[in-house]
Amino acid sequence: MCLITQNVKGSVSIIMKLNDKYDTDFSRAVFGPYELHKRKRLLTYCGESVRLEPLIYDLLEYFICHRDRVIGRDELCREIWQQEYVDNNAINRAVSELRRCVSKHKLGVDVIRTHYRKGYSFNLLVELDPRPNPFRWIAKWFHQAVPCKGQ
Repeated sequence: MCLITQNVKGSVSIIMKLNDKYDTDFSRAVFGPYELHKRKRLLTYCGESVRLEPLIYDLLEYFICHRDRVIGRDELCREIWQQEYVDNNAINRAVSELRRCVSKHKLGVDVIRTHYRKGYSFNLLVELDPRPNPFRWIAKWFHQAVPCKGQ
């Protein structure tokens, strides 16, 4: 299925969804001022590296790949920990650590949303493999204090 939308300013967006499969084939995901570099296993905030434990990185990448649905604890156990059973405290700690890493920059929204008795979902708009934003590079090049609020 291919969905073509046009916004108020006239620009056109094309969204492709094939057989409800999730898009895991990307090299860079941008959400707000954050960029996830999949090949480097790196998260950046306004170009600066954000330290993530390997497990927390895997959790973030999984949430981004499955961003349009609720992900249950059982699925996280299978896909992230690759075990049938994981202690609830371990899941709570990992989700809490991920929230801490991406919320310390005060985006004004919960990045990971909790769905009571169902699971979690990623709560930000994600753009996969976007074109580079030249204004970020210009600001960095000239060392100007330009607020980085996303695209």
